[in-house]
Amino acid sequence: MAAFYTISMQGGEKEKLTLNLGALAELSKKEKPLVDRYFELYKKLQKNEDFNELEMGEIFYIAYAAAHVKEDEHMEMAEFLYELTDDRTEMGRVFQQLFGAQEKKQNFQKPSRKQRRK
Repeated sequence: MAAFYTISMQGGEKEKLTLNLGALAELSKKEKPLVDRYFELYKKLQKNEDFNELEMGEIFYIAYAAAHVKEDEHMEMAEFLYELTDDRTEMGRVFQQLFGAQEKKQNFQKPSRKQRRK
């Protein structure tokens, strides 16, 4: 099951986001260049290269499109970016959720050294 996170929009409403691989695969069938862009940005993140807020906004848009892939219509990127919150603290928190959830889940499941010694 896909994990969904939410981000605030200018009007106070919340939009769902996901970077679930199944949702990205479905999105790739409809909007392949968008998913290709996601993987370009993801590689850049993995290499710890400079990453600006506009690129972060693109990631949010791709996560938004993936979360709404089964719907007939969703906002275009420019509209989404205009509507996206300006709260940089929230943006940072949600970005960490999108990319940190899997790592935290894996770390949670690893037994500690103390547990192994018992």
